[in-house]
Amino acid sequence: MLDSRSEYQIRINEVLNYVEANYREPLALERMADVAHFSPFHFSRIFRGAVGETPHGYLMRIRLEKAIGQMSYGPKRSLTQVAIENGFGSSSHFSRCFKQSYGFSPKQYTPERFAEESKIRQELLVNSGYASSMGSAEQIADGFRVSVVDRPAMRIAYVRVIGGFNSTRITSELERLLEWSRRHRFWPGNQLIGRSRDNADTTPKSKYRYDWCMEIPGDFVADREVSYSRIPAQKFAVLPCQGDIHKVFRAWFHLYRDWLPASGFQPANEAAMEVFHGEHELKADTIFNMDCCIPIVPL
Repeated sequence: MLDSRSEYQIRINEVLNYVEANYREPLALERMADVAHFSPFHFSRIFRGAVGETPHGYLMRIRLEKAIGQMSYGPKRSLTQVAIENGFGSSSHFSRCFKQSYGFSPKQYTPERFAEESKIRQELLVNSGYASSMGSAEQIADGFRVSVVDRPAMRIAYVRVIGGFNSTRITSELERLLEWSRRHRFWPGNQLIGRSRDNADTTPKSKYRYDWCMEIPGDFVADREVSYSRIPAQKFAVLPCQGDIHKVFRAWFHLYRDWLPASGFQPANEAAMEVFHGEHELKADTIFNMDCCIPIVPL
């Protein structure tokens, strides 16, 4: 018997993936509704109920966050280049949307000012507790080592958590994926991956997306209990990390703050990944054994 709730989630995930792949293009509501196989008349309310914002609001936020990523980590571009490359019709349109969302113009943007003054700062993920443990002595003791690795393409089954730092949602969706994987004999054994679909420094925590993913065979016949996708073959910066959540946060911070600027690479337009080793039960005192992975391309 078809699980109606799962079917809705799968269809909305397909729209989110479509927007992620095509956010630079003009995306009409009717096209998004068609991807979801819902009537355009009802689609906007269905989408808003599932995601927490309108389809247009979601599209604009994704464009802005991609633009901020370019401004923060990519080679220097003019505002017109940033605007056009991220789906805005002009630099003036980009500037209006940016100021409306964040409270100041993109010309005034720096990562530090964004963290201090952005209109959405109250909603951003609170990492200060983890950051407090990032003294120089701890960083030296961590002994982080980063490798550049070519990973092959992988087919995955996944479940998506919107509000991805809600511990109850994270745990329940992981268990749902693992229960499905056990029935199909993929777990334990196959690769478990977490994919951050958004930037925790720019995305409000209520909208932050996190995917739990399970590696599956290429010839597996898909059902409609979970969603499916592929992780493309890609070069990654890989940092192995064993420790608690504080050490995991320091690992990601090291990758973005210390390693990436000196590496000759920049982030590719794909999601970062946490590749888990062994079995994990998510608790407050969990000790993780994982690889922190950033997809990269030459600078």
